[in-house]
Formats: sequence, structure tokens, C-alpha cells
Amino acid sequence: LVGDAGDGCYIVRRGVVKASVIAKDGQERLLAVLGPGALIGELALIDDEPRSATISAMRDCRLLHLPKSSFFRLADEHPMVYRQALRILAQRLRGTNDTVVALGTITVAGRVARAFAALANGLGDELPNGSILLNHKISQTDTAGMAGVARENASRAINELIREGIISRDKSLYVIANPEELLDMATI
Repeated sequence: LVGDAGDGCYIVRRGVVKASVIAKDGQERLLAVLGPGALIGELALIDDEPRSATISAMRDCRLLHLPKSSFFRLADEHPMVYRQALRILAQRLRGTNDTVVALGTITVAGRVARAFAALANGLGDELPNGSILLNHKISQTDTAGMAGVARENASRAINELIREGIISRDKSLYVIANPEELLDMATI
């Protein structure tokens, strides 16, 4: 949970988790969706500060907990662990940089497209026709939080993406009907 001490890190072995924070307005803001192989809890592990986000399972998960002492003992014995941890942190920083740039240069629909693209990485199941089913119920508030826009603006952008045939709905789930066009819209 946000604010907890970092007693170690976790590796997602199976399943999908979300990283989120609660904003001042009481709304949950979805920061990331992470799947198998993801390292979580590494910031608090490395900088000894409290956890910066709450991690919650979105699908049944199996996590490997690596206590802080074990992580550093392993990394000291195998310096490639440090390199991999740095690589993960660099990738996340690049993603954050891209998000900051997107906030000032991409349309609201483009930012919502970026959110759907990120969700597809963790929750997406490719269908035989090439479309991608987001196999978890995603709210407009989740999408808005990831896109950095108001929920009402996210709703309008989602409706625009549906009208353009880029995404669709299958009952309560979203389908990325045209992944290439979605990625094109999402690109900075």
C-alpha cells in the first residue's frame, strides 16, 4: 500500500496487477498495469522511502517476494541484477517522460489511445481477427486517470474512438478493433 515501508520487491510470475494512487478528490488513479515478469516495489527497495503506489491484483496472480536483504545479497553476488534493475528503472523513467510530453502535445483522444495501448500490454488477449480484447472491466475513470484527463473528456474520446472503429465494446469489455491505428494515435 502507498506509504508502507519497502521490505522487499516482488516479481509477477503469473497474472496482472495494477499500480494506483488515491488522489485528493478520493478517486483512484491508475498508474500502470503490469504482467508476468514485472518487478514491483523496487523504488522503496532502493531508496528506503515509503511505497509510492498501491498494487492490486486484476487477475489471479502468483508473486515471488524477494526480501530486501535477499535482493541486495543476490545483486552483490551477481552484479547483472543491478544492471537489470537499472534497466527497469530507466524504462519506467522513459515512459514517464513520454507521458509528460504527451500531456502537452497529444490530443485528448490520443492520450486515451495511449491509455488503451498500455492496458492492452497487461490485459490484452489477441483474438483470431487481430483485434485485442481487454479481458478485464475497465472504467472510464481508470482510462481518464491513465490519460491524465477528466472523466467526461475521456468519455467523449472513448465515444470518438468507437465511432471511428478503433475500439469497440463486447458486453462490459473493450476491444481494440484496430490496434495499428490506436498505436498511431498514441504515438508522440
